[in-house]
Amino acid sequence: MILTFNTCDFIDDSPCGVHETQDIYILGSSIVDTANGYYYSYMNNNERVFQWGKIIEGICTEEHVTSEFRVALLDETTTGISARGRVSWQFLYENNITMSKNGSDIKGSGSTGLKQAFDGKEGWCVPVVEVYFPTKGSYSLDTVFLKTNVISIESMTKYRKF
Repeated sequence: MILTFNTCDFIDDSPCGVHETQDIYILGSSIVDTANGYYYSYMNNNERVFQWGKIIEGICTEEHVTSEFRVALLDETTTGISARGRVSWQFLYENNITMSKNGSDIKGSGSTGLKQAFDGKEGWCVPVVEVYFPTKGSYSLDTVFLKTNVISIESMTKYRKF
């Protein structure tokens, strides 16, 4: 019996460093905890936007960054809440990630190439997930609505070190 192995599975010929993952997972009442540095809120016309994100530095730009975003809702009947994901870099560029509702989750994923912007140098990006809905009249009422209807927020980004 002859066994053949695909050497591509065993050899990593990438010019990049080790695989890394930034995972922001926020559950329950800590969804609006300002102490962790991931959270921000603002108004966009009549919509309250809650935002979570954190910069990733030291990225090898020879390979794409992949991001997955998830908002877990109270249940599948929850309505009136939307979500969007994006990855921004170098203050000028942005990759918007479409998020769609499926049951009690709003999810989206995509990949982002940073190579052109950083020209072979060490890169950085900021993956962000946002939840938005028509304001309930004040920040405190909007916070209560969010905490009542959203169970968790997750942003997972995979990349290679420079």
